[in-house]
Amino acid sequence: MESLERVFVALGSNLAPRYKRLGEGRDMLRRVSCGGWLESPIYETPPVGPEGQGPYFNQVVSFWYSGSPKQLLYYLKGSELLLGRKPRGHWNSREIDLDLLYFGNKTMSGRPNIPHVEIPNRQFVLVPLNDIAPDWRDPLNCCTVKDLLANLLTREKKIPFRTITGEEP
Repeated sequence: MESLERVFVALGSNLAPRYKRLGEGRDMLRRVSCGGWLESPIYETPPVGPEGQGPYFNQVVSFWYSGSPKQLLYYLKGSELLLGRKPRGHWNSREIDLDLLYFGNKTMSGRPNIPHVEIPNRQFVLVPLNDIAPDWRDPLNCCTVKDLLANLLTREKKIPFRTITGEEP
């Protein structure tokens, strides 16, 4: 058995039922969690990508994991398929999105790319990540999550976040 690593995964959905889909995603992740479960609130945020998409529900979870980064990536992609994700192209609407953000302090390029390259540029990732791990240090630039978020907010306007507590019509 490999050593335990603290991992962070972003969940997102912009196709109904969004709240239920995030719950199913969390359930899939709990199956491989070795404890230490943390989860942010769920936020509704504007979409990033092609025009005409509905708003997203976004969340970040963290837990201890005992496999390799590649095993977790394959599990995430397989879970997306099992939960009904259909291919629509890059940054288009999705039933569920499960993105590996951090795998302990490991850095890797290729597949998987760790840490996820877009973390410093995405409020919809940094805000929920800051809720559960503000002092986590990015292994590439040694900045804390709270500093990454503060840096991003000096470069762009804060997007509207609405906390979600259940499914909405």
